[in-house]
Amino acid sequence: MTVHGRPLKRAKLRVTADLCDFLSFPAGGGVEFFRGPFRENVRAFLSRRARIAPPPRAASATATAAESERLVTWRIAFRVGKMDGGFAQDAAAAVELDVVEEDVARSSKIYCEHCRVTGWSGHPVCRTRYHFIIRNNNNLLRPTCKYCGLTEDLFSTRCSSCKHEISSDVLGDGEYFQLDNPGHLLHGVVHANGYGHLLRINGREGGSKILTGCELMSFWDRLCKLLCVRKITVMDVSKKFSMPYRLLHAVAAGHSWYGEWGYQFGSGSFGTTVEDYQKAVDALSTVPLSPFFSHTRAPRSRLQNTIAFYQSLSNRPLVTVRDLFCCVAELLRYALEQKPSEAKKKRFDMREEIMCRWPKEDVGRGFEAMVKVLRASDQSLWVGLRALKGTLSRSVDPPELLDFILKSLAGRLTDDGMVVAARCNAETNSIEYRLEAITKGSSLAQNPLRPSVEHLIRDLKFLFDALVNPETMHCYNPRATYESARSSALKLLDCKQCIKHYDSAVDFVPPHPSTLRIWCHVVIADQSNNHSSPPAELLVLPSTATVADLKAKATKAFSETYLIFKTFRAEQLLDFKSADEAMTLELLLGSCSSVRVVGRCVGMRERRLGPFRAERGVEKWTVDCECGAKDDDGERMLTCDACGVWKHTRCCGISDFEDAPKKFICRLCILHCSSKLRKKGKREWKSSASLYGKCKREAAFGISAGKTCGRSALVG
Repeated sequence: MTVHGRPLKRAKLRVTADLCDFLSFPAGGGVEFFRGPFRENVRAFLSRRARIAPPPRAASATATAAESERLVTWRIAFRVGKMDGGFAQDAAAAVELDVVEEDVARSSKIYCEHCRVTGWSGHPVCRTRYHFIIRNNNNLLRPTCKYCGLTEDLFSTRCSSCKHEISSDVLGDGEYFQLDNPGHLLHGVVHANGYGHLLRINGREGGSKILTGCELMSFWDRLCKLLCVRKITVMDVSKKFSMPYRLLHAVAAGHSWYGEWGYQFGSGSFGTTVEDYQKAVDALSTVPLSPFFSHTRAPRSRLQNTIAFYQSLSNRPLVTVRDLFCCVAELLRYALEQKPSEAKKKRFDMREEIMCRWPKEDVGRGFEAMVKVLRASDQSLWVGLRALKGTLSRSVDPPELLDFILKSLAGRLTDDGMVVAARCNAETNSIEYRLEAITKGSSLAQNPLRPSVEHLIRDLKFLFDALVNPETMHCYNPRATYESARSSALKLLDCKQCIKHYDSAVDFVPPHPSTLRIWCHVVIADQSNNHSSPPAELLVLPSTATVADLKAKATKAFSETYLIFKTFRAEQLLDFKSADEAMTLELLLGSCSSVRVVGRCVGMRERRLGPFRAERGVEKWTVDCECGAKDDDGERMLTCDACGVWKHTRCCGISDFEDAPKKFICRLCILHCSSKLRKKGKREWKSSASLYGKCKREAAFGISAGKTCGRSALVG
C-alpha cells in the first residue's frame, strides 16, 4: 500500500506507540497510583491495563474449559526503550507481561511450597494466587510422548512420530506445565493477602535477548510498589559465570545481589541468624592479601601472580579480598558495557587526574629512565612489569611514583619517534612493555591496561575458587584466619532466603485526607488450638465510616482473601466491645491505626475446609535440630523413627552426597533408650550413633567421590 507514491514502511509497528515503557513503568505512563491493599489493587490494575489472553490451542474443548476455570491469563504489552519518531525501533523491542490468576481451590497444587520454607507455613491458604510472568518464547517446555519419547508441540493432539494420541491429562495441565518453566525471564507469585515470592530472574545469561537482569529486577520492584505488595521473598540460588552469586556478591558488596533493591537477610539455613550472616561477610571480605605473599625468593605461584597483576592495574591499593574482587568486577563491567573509545577516554582522564599529584620533572626523569631500560633490551622481546620495576626501584623514588609511571607508560612517545607499546599477557598474568615504531596499526590507539572479557572471567573464577569457595579454598597462614574464612564462606552459602518488607515503608499506601487506613487483626471466637491466625489485613475506609462499616469491610476482606474464612462474619471489636454500631471510627480509634475484630465462621464444614487451614498442609510435624532450626528451611531432612522429630541430614553427619539411612534414631532417643535398644538387639540403630562422630561443618566438607544424592526427605 502506498500514499502519494510512498510506501508505509512502519505502519505495522504503530501499535507500540501507545505502550508504556518497560524501563520506566509506571512513571510517565499515565498509570494511576493505587491507595488500597493488594487484593483490590491487582483487580483494578488488570481491569484497566490488561486484556484476557486467548486460550491456548488444546486437544479438546473440555480440557480448555477446565483449565480456563482454574487459570485466567491476563496480558499487558510494553515497549522497551526510546521511540524514534513516535515508533519503536523494531518489532522485537516489545515484551508482554502475563498475569495468571490461579483459583487455588481448583488448583492441582493447593499449598505453596515457598511459604513453607520462609516462615509463612502457618498462613491460611489464600483463595487466589497471581503469577506475574515474562515468558521466554524460545524456551517453552514441551511435553514428551510416553510411547516414543520425542517432544511435541505444547498443545499437539497426536504424536507426529508414533501417531499415538497425547492424553488429555497432559493437555489439561498445559498451563500448569508452563508455570514451572525455569526458562521464564521473570516469574513472581503473589498471594491475595499481599505476601509473595520472586521465583526466577533470567537476564542475558539466562536467555534474554533484550532485557538484562537488572532491568527485569527493577521492573519487578516498581510493579510491587505500584500494587502495594506487602512482603516478597526470594531464594537466592542465582549463578554468575557458573559461580554462586550470593557468595560472590556478598564478598564484593557486603550483601546479596537482590540487596541492590532493598532485599535483606530473611532466614538462614541450619539456624544461621542475621548476626551470623553479617559476621561471616565481614570475616571473609576483610581477609588481607599480604599473607599470600612470602618473603622468600621462591618462584611466584599462579595465585600470587594473579593478585599482583590486578594490584598493578588498580589505581587504588588492593589490601583485602573485597578490594581485589571489586577491582576485577569493575574491570569486567567496563569490558562488557563500555565502548573501547569510552574506556580509553576513562583511562586517560584518570591518568591526568593522578598526574597532578607529582611534579612534571620527577615524572619526566622516571619516564626517561624506563625508556633507557627498554632501549637496552632486545626490541623484539617484551619486558615484564615486575622486571622493569625491579630494575628501576632504586633510581625512581618513592615507590608510589614508580607505580604511577608504570601504569601511565603505555602509549608514551619518545624523542626518537618510538612509542611504548604494552600488552596484558593472559598466560603469565602480567603487563609487558617494549618500544615500537609508530605505524597505522600501532598500539597507541589501544588500551592495554584493560584485559579482555575472557581473561577477566577466567581470573574471576580462579580467584573465587582459591579465596572464597570453601571446597577449593587454598590453605594459607595464619591458620586461624584460613579456618575463619572457610567457615564464613559456608555460612554465606547457607543463607539463601532474602526478603523485602514493602509494608514497612512510610509511603506503602499513599495517604489521602478523606480515607482511613486500618490494620485489622482477626480473632476467631471459640477457635480450636489448630486454627491458623491470618496476618492483619489493611482496610481502607472513608473518613466518615462507622463501626458497622468496619465490620462489613472486615467480613468482605477476609472472606475474599482466605478459603478457610469463606463464611466468616465479624461480630464485635475486641478492644471496644461496647461501641455503638453508628459510632464513627475516627472518633472511636483516634490516632490508632490497628484494631482487633472478633468473629466466627458460620456453618463452616470442618472436613471440607480443613485442608485450607495452613500452607503447611494437614500434616503435623516438628523440627528440632541441633543447629537451632525450629522450622522447615528447605534443606534436606530426615525424621527420627522413634520420636518423629525432623533433623537436618547434614547436622546428623550425613553428607548431601550420601543416601539417607532407611532407619534412623536421633541422638536423644539413643541416650534415653540405650538399655532398651541393647536388649532388643537393634544393631542398625546402635550403628546410627556413629553418625554423630562429625559435626555438621565437617560433614559438609567430607564429600565422598562417586556417591550420588539419595532420598531427599523434606519436611511435610
